[in-house]
Amino acid sequence: MNFFYEEFPDTVWIHGQEIAIITDFREYIRLLDMLKCTELNEVQKVELLSEYFLDEVKIDQDAIRALTEFVLMDTDEKKEESDDEDEQEEEPESRKNLFSYEKDYAFILSAFLRDYHIDLGTVEYLHWWKFRMLFDGLSEDTEIRQRIMYRGINLADIKDKEERKRIAKIQRSIQLPAEELTDYEIGNAFA
Repeated sequence: MNFFYEEFPDTVWIHGQEIAIITDFREYIRLLDMLKCTELNEVQKVELLSEYFLDEVKIDQDAIRALTEFVLMDTDEKKEESDDEDEQEEEPESRKNLFSYEKDYAFILSAFLRDYHIDLGTVEYLHWWKFRMLFDGLSEDTEIRQRIMYRGINLADIKDKEERKRIAKIQRSIQLPAEELTDYEIGNAFA
C-alpha cells in the first residue's frame, strides 16, 4: 500500500466480505487496555470486540484475525516479509514492552504536541494507522523516544560497569508493570 495516494483502511475482510470497522486511535488504545483487563473473561472480551465492527458480523476466529491484523497494521507486504523472516528465525526472541499508552501518556502527548502540533487530548479524529506511523516517527530526542531507547537496552551488552549501573538505574526509574502487552502478545490474545 502506498498512502501517498491510497487512503487508510476503514474495513477488514471477513469470510470474503468487506466489513466496516471503527478506526479512531483512541478506540484501539482502549482495545489494548481491554485485552489486558483481568476483570473481564474471554467471553466478555469477545463481546466487547464486536463493538469494533460497524457492520453485523459473527465474532469468530476469522473476525478476530482480521481485527488483529488491522491493529498490528499487518498488510499483505508485511505478511510476506514476516513469512521470509520466520523461515530464517527458528525461535522467536523474547520481546519486552518498551512503552505503555497509559503510563507514558504525558510523554506521548507532549511529543505529539512538540513534533506535530497535534493535541491528542482534543484532536477530533486520527486514524489508528496514522497515529502509529506518527508515533514511530517521533523525534529521537523526545522523552518518550528516550524512554523507549533506555527500556530496550540489554544490560548484558554493556561492557563498562559504571555505564551498566547508570543505565540500570535509569531503567528502574522508568520500568513498566509486567502485565503490559507487546504487539506479539496482542496478535496471540485470542488465538
